[in-house]
Amino acid sequence: MPALPRIAVFVPDLSDAPDRRTAVALAHALLAQGHPVDLVAPMGGGPLRAALDPGIGQIDLAKRHAATSPLALARCLAERRPALLAAPEGVFWVARLAVALARTGTAAVRLDGGPEKGLEDGLAAIHAAAPRWG
Repeated sequence: MPALPRIAVFVPDLSDAPDRRTAVALAHALLAQGHPVDLVAPMGGGPLRAALDPGIGQIDLAKRHAATSPLALARCLAERRPALLAAPEGVFWVARLAVALARTGTAAVRLDGGPEKGLEDGLAAIHAAAPRWG
């Protein structure tokens, strides 16, 4: 069985906000499905850092804000080569710009609607972007 592709999840920070908790839950669910997963944030500190499974790559871009992160995120994409980058609606523009700058063929997926849409919708959006994964 071929290895499942790497997936990166970009969040604006690791504060204990509902959409960030959903992103962390999504990363855990993807890891449980066998995907290698990276959780990428402009600054790596925050209350949710302790909640991350050790199997999830924790990438700190060393930037103060999501708005200053596109170049650093593009470098991360070029190095880690995820097949897909998922990001919440509020920072999806950062993800799209980073994908364009990286030129790696990484697909960008917007996680719409925040926590009320939940984990299942996030997983569905990711699998819809790459149906060959099952």
